[in-house]
Amino acid sequence: MRVYSFKIPKKKPIFKEDTKLWLIFIAISLLLYISFSLFLTFKAYILKKETKELNKKAYELKLKTMQLNEEKEFIYIQKSVFENIMIKNDLTKQQIKNLLDLIPDPITLEKFYIDKNKLTIYGITPTKDVYNLLMLPPLESIFEKTVTTFYKLPNGWYRFKSQNYIQSEENETY
Repeated sequence: MRVYSFKIPKKKPIFKEDTKLWLIFIAISLLLYISFSLFLTFKAYILKKETKELNKKAYELKLKTMQLNEEKEFIYIQKSVFENIMIKNDLTKQQIKNLLDLIPDPITLEKFYIDKNKLTIYGITPTKDVYNLLMLPPLESIFEKTVTTFYKLPNGWYRFKSQNYIQSEENETY
């Protein structure tokens, strides 16, 4: 016995329409996921490259900062040396002015030399007594040892050489 149908059989699709729709959505989702993953991988590569460049720049800036700090320290040292020199120069100027103020009118100063612990004065005085009364007391009050030698000039005046010593703190001898 054969069974007959009044309908003509239709071909059945492998997937139904709603299944096809779901498969298209899944494929689109996978494609979006893969493209987003590739985008993130590419972005991570670019960020890694930029990070290396920034680290290199940061290292160079750190080296430059260290160099500038060394230069700054050197400048501060130079500034302090300069200030010390200026202070010593001002003190020396004041001491020379004070020394020249010590010279009385009758005595003529020819030259003088200043060393660390010694002052040598060359000059002319009318008499030994004028020198001993007007010039010697201030020198003896300042210096610890004073040695003066006189040379008589043809006109009757005296040329003198006065060596005045300050006892050094480092060296206890003259």
